[in-house]
Amino acid sequence: MPASAYECAALLLDTVPGLMRTIASTMRQRYGDDDDMPTLVQLRMLAMLADRPWSLSELAAAHQVTPSSMSRTVDVLVQREWVARTTAPDDRRKVVLHLTPAGHAAHAAMIHAARDVAAALLAQLDAHDRARLYDGLSALRTLLTTSRPTPVGSVSGEIS
Repeated sequence: MPASAYECAALLLDTVPGLMRTIASTMRQRYGDDDDMPTLVQLRMLAMLADRPWSLSELAAAHQVTPSSMSRTVDVLVQREWVARTTAPDDRRKVVLHLTPAGHAAHAAMIHAARDVAAALLAQLDAHDRARLYDGLSALRTLLTTSRPTPVGSVSGEIS
């Protein structure tokens, strides 16, 4: 019998944190105190900024932290010369953040390293299971990029 949407959701939410912990742990073991490699939190920030410039308040809202807390996080990225702060041309009170060339390089290096770790893990699956995983992840990616999320509680009988 095929798995329900709820069973898939439970498996996904149980699996992804473990995968991220495994990647983070392996990255720490592999790169240790390498200042050229961003942490996973910094990687998320770099990934967001690689897509487009963000204001400090937008980043704070996206991470659900205060602007002052986000400013401290951004300070580290600015000190590492991965992020530059500029003033918005239309509003001098607004700080706009964007990646520097070094930030793009750090982001690319971290993505490459994380993919290496994930690939080594996935290489332990047989070809059939890897193909099934790839197909499932491709379907999920398509869903996330082409449709709006379903409101919470709308999966009939599954969420109380």
